[in-house]
Amino acid sequence: MLSHLSEESQQAAATTLPTSEEDLCPICYAHPISAIFRPCSHKSCKACINQHLMNNKDCFFCKATITGVDDFTKPPSS
Repeated sequence: MLSHLSEESQQAAATTLPTSEEDLCPICYAHPISAIFRPCSHKSCKACINQHLMNNKDCFFCKATITGVDDFTKPPSS
């Protein structure tokens, strides 16, 4: 599990930079948002959530117990 989380963190760090500040992870402001938490739907980069899940199972923002993490893709602009 630890090696998987470390690999995910490295992949998240290697992604391309977002085009605006609102696309940045609200935790580190260094990587684009790439993960969405279940069940609360808060978002962060994979590097931050993977690091956090090594020690804690609660959402950074609302303290809900995280039951899963999905990939996040920004909806197309209209």
